[in-house]
Amino acid sequence: MNLILPTKVEIKYIEGKGYGVFATEVITPGEIIEECHLVSIPQKDIDNKEILPDYRFSYPKHKTKEFVIPFGFGCIYNHSHLNNADWRDHPTLKLLQFYAIKHIFPKQEICTYYGNVEYWEGLKYKNIKLI
Repeated sequence: MNLILPTKVEIKYIEGKGYGVFATEVITPGEIIEECHLVSIPQKDIDNKEILPDYRFSYPKHKTKEFVIPFGFGCIYNHSHLNNADWRDHPTLKLLQFYAIKHIFPKQEICTYYGNVEYWEGLKYKNIKLI
């Protein structure tokens, strides 16, 4: 199996925000930025909201059966309500695909949308920064 690796991005530290993923080349709408292998969070830990709350994803995306942690840069993409990227389930394999939904230009941060305000207010985590 050959994964699509992130060849047009780099990780940078942003003061007051943490790490983020930035484009090094133009990424076009629909282009897959990377594919990430997943590790499942054990069933016994799913209800424990303290287990990696800022990094876990629902899988499958729209019919959650489990929570997973993506490898690669999957946990480093920051949130924005004006996101320029999104993620989806791979069509045939247990992977996540991060892809551009808008043109992303060099030095621009790549952000996905984590969820609406009601979602965030329902969490008991205080360290999440919405941008």
